[in-house]
Amino acid sequence: MAEAKNPVQAVQRTLDILSVLRDTGGARVTEIAREIGVSKGTVHCHLATLEENGYVVNENSEYKLGLRFIDLAHYAKDRIDIYDIATSEVDTLAEESGEMALFTVEEDGEGICLYTAEGAEAVKTEVYVGYRNQLYHTAVGKAMLAFMPAEKRDEIIENTEFEQLTPNTITDEDELRAELEQIREDGIAYNHGETIQGLVGAGAPIRDQDGTLYGAISIIGPVRRINEERLETEIPEMIHRAVNIIEINITSL
Repeated sequence: MAEAKNPVQAVQRTLDILSVLRDTGGARVTEIAREIGVSKGTVHCHLATLEENGYVVNENSEYKLGLRFIDLAHYAKDRIDIYDIATSEVDTLAEESGEMALFTVEEDGEGICLYTAEGAEAVKTEVYVGYRNQLYHTAVGKAMLAFMPAEKRDEIIENTEFEQLTPNTITDEDELRAELEQIREDGIAYNHGETIQGLVGAGAPIRDQDGTLYGAISIIGPVRRINEERLETEIPEMIHRAVNIIEINITSL
């Protein structure tokens, strides 16, 4: 994510306050002030402005995010031309597989989950609409990395701080690049328990006829149900069918 050269401190404080409210689900002025390291008076001034504009609500002196953010989210979502097409196919993938299916796009070098659908046996994960993740350890992330322009891919990889999330997480740049080359050949990316141990998945990119990358879709589930054979045959077949339908529909946009 790009860093502002001359950040406006007041705006940054407002964003810090909103982050606290998001993470806590609601907080009082004293808690917020302690969390971000400013005075209660400063926090109260920011909250008053946010409340006046509908971005926070005050319930018995506890501040929570306001529903005005849903309005902004609606317009942000409408930037994604293929949203309706992709989400329909993700619903189908979840129903067919019985697992969780996702639609993810890349923004500022991160994967942003825009839609999730749960099949009958889907496991509960921390993934939600709006969830951000690094690209190097997820199936959708690696699928997008593999098929984005080389210059952009190099920039993202060079700025990535690799973290060993599980014993299977790739933390070596050369190893990652070799896997991305394989993904370009196969058209499918895998997550072998690299984000959460015991949770595996496969994903594929969504592109138009010119190769423009729109995002990626995936299916994820526990290794006890998605064994190696299912992961490398049945799941990719489902995903490729869905991607094919989405890409055909892209031509009519």
